[in-house]
Amino acid sequence: MTPAPPPIILQHGTTFRRAQAIAARGPDPNFVKPGGQHVPPAEAFSTCFTDGRPSLQSTPEVYARGKAANFPAEGGPAILEVEVPGWIMDILLNDPIQAAFARSGEARFEPGFGLKNFWASGRI
Repeated sequence: MTPAPPPIILQHGTTFRRAQAIAARGPDPNFVKPGGQHVPPAEAFSTCFTDGRPSLQSTPEVYARGKAANFPAEGGPAILEVEVPGWIMDILLNDPIQAAFARSGEARFEPGFGLKNFWASGRI
């Protein structure tokens, strides 16, 4: 039998209030930023690898500081660190589009590409 792939640690830069909501209810693909009634919902939960690979989205720290600056009533910057089972990462890495995101340093969980599995794993 082939051993299960090891879990991967990922980070999500956000605000404190959003981090609390994600930890309590899971990533919401229908999330719309405050005051963002004219922009589309998030549609995905984006994270960065912690293995040192560069990310086109910057670092989770820089991203969290930017979110906190844009939304000062949300409790400041926060980093949500998550452990993702290897079999869920395989869902992403075996899809050409999701694998391209991963090569850019972003693990992007979308409906149909690990989002429900990720939340159900209880690793947030």
